[in-house]
Formats: sequence, C-alpha cells, structure tokens
Amino acid sequence: MVLDAECHMKRIILALLFLPQLAYAQYRANVFNLESSNNVSQMDIKETFGKDTTIIFSEKPIISGLSISGTAILNNDNDSYIRITLVDEYNYEFLVYENYPALSDELTSTFNNVALETVLLDDITPQYLKINLLNASLSLDAISISISSGIKKHNTKNPATIQKAQTQYIIDKLNANLKKKNMTWRAGMTSISELTYSEKKDMFGGTVPELYGFEHYVGGVFVMPGEYLNTPKAESSDVEYVTEWDWRNRHGKNWMTHIKEQNFPHTCGSCWAHAAVGVLETYMYLYYNTIFNIDLSEEELISCTQYGCGGNALEQDAFDYIKASGIVSEGCFPYTAQKEDCSKKCVSPSEQIFIEDYGYYIVTEDSMKRQLFRAPITLGLNTWHHSMACIGYKKIAVGSSIYDGYSSSTEETIDFASHANIIGRTAWLVKNSFGLDWGNGGYGYVIVDANNINGNCFLKGRITSLKMTDDNIVCEDADGDGLYFWGLGPKPAHCPSWVPNTPDGDDHDINSGALDNYGNLEELPTGKTINAPITYMSDCTIDYRLGVVKEGILTIKRTVTLEENARIRVCEGGTLVVDGGTLENADITMVPGSTLIVKNNGKIKMATEKEFHVPVGAIVNIVSGEIN
Repeated sequence: MVLDAECHMKRIILALLFLPQLAYAQYRANVFNLESSNNVSQMDIKETFGKDTTIIFSEKPIISGLSISGTAILNNDNDSYIRITLVDEYNYEFLVYENYPALSDELTSTFNNVALETVLLDDITPQYLKINLLNASLSLDAISISISSGIKKHNTKNPATIQKAQTQYIIDKLNANLKKKNMTWRAGMTSISELTYSEKKDMFGGTVPELYGFEHYVGGVFVMPGEYLNTPKAESSDVEYVTEWDWRNRHGKNWMTHIKEQNFPHTCGSCWAHAAVGVLETYMYLYYNTIFNIDLSEEELISCTQYGCGGNALEQDAFDYIKASGIVSEGCFPYTAQKEDCSKKCVSPSEQIFIEDYGYYIVTEDSMKRQLFRAPITLGLNTWHHSMACIGYKKIAVGSSIYDGYSSSTEETIDFASHANIIGRTAWLVKNSFGLDWGNGGYGYVIVDANNINGNCFLKGRITSLKMTDDNIVCEDADGDGLYFWGLGPKPAHCPSWVPNTPDGDDHDINSGALDNYGNLEELPTGKTINAPITYMSDCTIDYRLGVVKEGILTIKRTVTLEENARIRVCEGGTLVVDGGTLENADITMVPGSTLIVKNNGKIKMATEKEFHVPVGAIVNIVSGEIN
C-alpha cells in the first residue's frame, strides 16, 4: 500500500530530535491497542509534521481498525495540541489520537500502536487522515491497519464498552496531571465525554474545537487556553467590586431554572437557543419578582428559524425571533434535539412570551459585572463557537475554594505559590446546556479573556405574557427592613405610596440595604427577621430592629423593653401579639396587611415622642389590654 502526503515535508532523522529516554509513553493501556493478528498490516511513514496535514490513502482496503505510532511534541504547557482523525467514504470522522498539555505527563511523549475510536471499526473504507496541530509537531513512525476479511463475523467486543474504558482512562490521566500541575479543575464522566467525534461535529456545527478536556469538566475553575500566559489586568475600579455574585442565591432565592441537555435524545448544535432561553427564563422571574413554573421551548427556536441544529446561530438570532414572534412553553413544543416542522407547535399555547428588546454589553469586566447585577447575560466562547448563560462571577484570591461542588474530599484553596498566574482574575459562573453531570450540577467557573467572548447580549424592557401582566409584579419587603424589592425596572405604579424609590439590594437580609454600582450592599443597623412563630417567655431587653414578615408571629408574654435603635416593623402578613405581657418604650410601624393583637391585659407603652399609627388596611384587635 502506498500513502501520498499533501504538503510533503522534508524527512528528519527522528533519533536526533526525539530521545526515547526523555519521552513519556502515552496511552499505556490495552484498550487503546489493535490486537495483533495475521490481518494487521504496518506501513512505515517516518515523517515529521509541523502544520495541519492531510494524508490520503491511495489504496483503500476495507478495514476494521487503525492505529498509529510515533512521537508528539507540545511546544508549551498551555495552548498546544495534536489531533489525528480518520475520514471514511461517507465523510464520517473517527478520532485516532489526541494530545494536549493536561493529558500528557511531559511535553514530549511517544505512542505505540495507539487507537482511540479506530481501535474497533465496523468495516469501513478509509479515505484520508487529518492531522491538526497547534504549537506542536508530530513525528509519525507508522500506521497499522486491520484489514477486514470481508466476512461479517459476530464481534465479542462492545464498542460502547471500549469507548467508556478509554474515556475513564483519559479522565484518570487528566486528574493525575491536573493535580500534579496545580491546575484548578477536575475531570469526570459527563454526557459530552461519551459522545463520538462525529457526534461532537454535529454539536459544534461541523468543526470540533480542541476543548482541552472541557467536555470532562466536573468542577473547579477552568482556565481557557492562553489565559495562563496573560498577566491579570485589574481595572481601576476593580477593587471596589463585590468579590462574588451568584443568581442562584440572591434575595435568599435561587432564580435559575433547571439545567437542560441540548444533546438528548439526539446530538444538536442548539447551545445558542439554550443560552438565550436560560437568560430569558431568569429574566422573567426577576421581572415579576416571582419564582414560578416556567419552561420555555428551545425547540421552537431551532425548528421555526432557519438555523436548526447546525450550531451556526447566535444568541441575538434567538432574541430577534422572540422579540418578533414570541416563544411558547416546552409543553407546547417539546424538545426533540432535531429540526422539526414548525407546524408541530401547538395551535393554542397556554403561554407565549415576547421581549421588548435586548442589547449588547461591552466586553469588559466592568460592563459585564454591572449587567450581571441586573440579571444573567449570554456569554459565547469565540474559539469554541459555544454559548452559555453567565449568571455570576468570583474573583480568584488567596484562600478561594478551587473545586466548588466537585468533592469535599478534594477541597483545596488558592495559594500564591501554586496559582499566582490566576490570582486577581475573574472567573465567570456559567449555566451550561450539557446536562446535570457536567460541572457542578450543570454550572461551572471559566476564566476567559475578553477578546474570546462573543454573543454578549442582555435583555431589557418589558415582558409580554399571555398569563401575566405588570400588575403581577410583586412589590414586597420580605425581610422587614423597610426597603422593598420589585424585580427589574422602575418601581411599579401599584407599589404602596410609602415604599422608597430605591429597591432593597438583598430582600432576605434585614441588615443589608440598597445595592451600589459595584455590587456592595449598604449596611443597616442590626436587625432580626421573624418569619415564623416565636414567643418571648421571659423579661428581656432588645437593642436591635425586629421585622415581622409574612408567616411571622411575634408573641410577647412578659416584659420586653426596646432600647437605642430598637423598633418593631410589622409587614404584610406579619402578626404582633402582646399576650399578657408588656412592650416598654415601644416604637412600632404597621403597614396594610399587618395585624396587632392585644389580649389578657397586655400593654404597649410607646416611647417618648413616638405615636402609634394604624394605616388603612392594617388590623388592630384589642381583646383585653391597652396602648398608651
């Protein structure tokens, strides 16, 4: 058999370039090797490649396996890779070999009779090998092929079992090297790990980017290739920003909808649709300041637009469609991970959402953080053509936790000696569409340079819904501090007149007030929120604020004296009961929807210069006792 190489390169004496005693042997497991048999034929190549190359098979036998032997050199320990694939007569592509820094013990490594997906083939006709290199060189010593006998026999080997074993070996090798090299993420088995190379092609619109192990990410801080080479560039205002933000815990609530899997039940390049819908669903929660059951249809975006599962659309394409045509719920057009006829969308949807507008944020840390304080944004990784929802961030500092969500037994922290190259950098918290087994339950932290971000969109303006109107926007004081939160936008007209115009920055913490432009919260006098029944059974003195909120019942049975900044605020749905006790030096604020009960000769003695006021809509029931 003869092989012709396009872009033929000058032959180099391998012994002068690659010293075997200095090279690490890679993929040392039987699961990567062709079994020796009379049908295995080896072809000497003895060729060195320093750039992308195609090797064409001039003779094309039917084969059941293909492996390679040679030496790989990665030129740096960051953004360097080698990938070899085999293309058959149907243009189906199989991964033969892959190498990148986290996968290799040393920058120079040898491999012998190695095959990934090509270790067991279903009698294909090879057309050519594709060699892709970045900051690397490859010396290919030989190609071995298993020539099919032409007689179909039952194969006792299970390709899926082999693939899983290979993937587990790679994961174990990754974790060993990640730990040895002080890298800040860890690998595990995910739904993307088990995709074939051709399935990944479908997922990424025809070209698989080098993911550097991102498909196996199960926790920690993933640093995009090239980032280790960049010196952190703190903006002048960077020190003023809050060090962490996470929409999974704001105002005491998780505002995120559930994690979805874009590649189930088929492989589909629909990350753009999932990113857009993920941002919109949370925007709806925030717009109405209510967490309710919402699940919008990504299928409508891929089936009712020209883009489908090709992976070539952008988040703004999704928002343009939703702005013009709206988007229905998942139940109206369920996700099938393939382009369907748009007529399959239900005729009479129970819900359809329109957005008023969207915009583009400037890709700087300053701009991204300020947009995130409003709501999640979309974030596309330019080099990978992959889109996600960005829901927060954290600034990497000495003492920061590394393996968030991975395993408590591997919990480590950032230290200056091991991680100086990322200290001071911002890791963006993303909601991915790879399912629950990727990352920390579908979420992950990524450090990425600004010039590698696209799809930089944020939503703005009103939401139009079949079920809800602006009258459904909840305006509430959930922590009893006198400040209200009403979600996005200006204060709604139906908020009570006494509600301050500045919203509460954390409506779950009575000690925190308004949010500034840098994500920091105003500190309020010490207080305590009462959101469940509590009874004071003994004499006591209180020098802090009490906020009695919805479902909270404060009962006083003995003498309670308020001192200094102490006051009691009874909010909507809250109840204050003075049951035979005495409230001394009282400073009480009631609002419509609150309740005060005095019984069993209970007494409320107002503080000097404080008057007891009952607004319209509040309830005061003096069964037995007095207020003076």
